[in-house]
Amino acid sequence: MAPKKPKPGVRTRDGGEYTCPGCGAIYRVTVFTSPFKDTGHADCEVCNLPIKSWNQATAWWSYKLTKRPRQVIREPAKTSP
Repeated sequence: MAPKKPKPGVRTRDGGEYTCPGCGAIYRVTVFTSPFKDTGHADCEVCNLPIKSWNQATAWWSYKLTKRPRQVIREPAKTSP
């Protein structure tokens, strides 16, 4: 699928690299800035940990998974007494 073309006035810049603290997945970050406000969020594709959220912001972020962790460490399910 081809990437979506940004709206007029939208700029992009390299946001560097992000490593998920929950599982170690590595993402390439793109930052979008615009005169238009946006609300959204990004979650880790591997462990579903929230990465970032924004509300009525003129900047928002895109996270592209570039490297999956070898092993995903999950917390054991909590049991009630």
